[in-house]
Amino acid sequence: MEVTLIPGHGVGPQVAAVLVDALDQLGAGIRFDEQNEIESAITSVRRTGLAVKGKWVAEIRAGKLPPTVMFRKALGINTIVRRAQNLPGLPARGKGVDIVVVREASEDIYSGFEHESAEGVYETVKVTTRAACERIHRFAFDYAMVNGRRRVTTVHKANILKKADGMFLAVGKEVAQQYPSIKHDDVIVDALCMQVVRKPHSFDVLVAGNLFGDIVSDCAAGMAGGVTIACGTNIGPGVTVFESPHGTTVANVGADGANPYPMLGLGVDLLRHVGKHELSARLRAACVSALESGLHTQDMGGRSTCSEVRARVLANL
Repeated sequence: MEVTLIPGHGVGPQVAAVLVDALDQLGAGIRFDEQNEIESAITSVRRTGLAVKGKWVAEIRAGKLPPTVMFRKALGINTIVRRAQNLPGLPARGKGVDIVVVREASEDIYSGFEHESAEGVYETVKVTTRAACERIHRFAFDYAMVNGRRRVTTVHKANILKKADGMFLAVGKEVAQQYPSIKHDDVIVDALCMQVVRKPHSFDVLVAGNLFGDIVSDCAAGMAGGVTIACGTNIGPGVTVFESPHGTTVANVGADGANPYPMLGLGVDLLRHVGKHELSARLRAACVSALESGLHTQDMGGRSTCSEVRARVLANL
């Protein structure tokens, strides 16, 4: 089986190498086509249909979308699923957290429609279509059904964005009627952020537009353990990309200070996705065992190096 590997920048190549070693140790039978330039990566993913991706870093430039957004658009990514769940041995601000954020990824303000209407006055267009609202809500309810979740909450700002978010909320209520076994409610996004910080254990599946989904998924991950579990699955027609949207530079953590757990977590998700459930469980258990033994990198408040985590995970496998 061939999978596109996009290490990303900064510490990306360092942690991607740990994932490759772990999958080799498992005998997973996965061949990686490594690409790190956007055009060649897009071509590869279109061919393989599967990818593991680190973070691309680029300067903020007026009039140009970030490479990751361009990448998603080119592949038709319309759904991002991020699960914020406590892991044994992983320090976290919140306990009992298991929140799934289902984020619409094809429109909203990420559509890139901006212009200067007068000197010093810029307008940004928020695009919301009924088709996308229905698609993302149907995905969220289907996900809940398949994964034994009991509640779907629509995240919105319909009290202010009465037409755009008003439609997002209305469509959510319509779709919910077709899933009577799943409880449905809604919450205004600012109130949600406060509740996620105060009572993160009280939420199940959250469905949101592109901007709010981006913000809320990071908030939930921050409560459940930080960047270690801040990974997601990007889904589009015929493609699935497992992505760690966070990273850092070698200058920040030193030559061997990177945290390889997020990339290993993508490996867990990849193996599960392709039906290798036993290998997925073994890799997850190896990571949890390393965490429980106190192997915490700098971002977790520890002193363990990337090499030490790698060695322990491979030994556990």
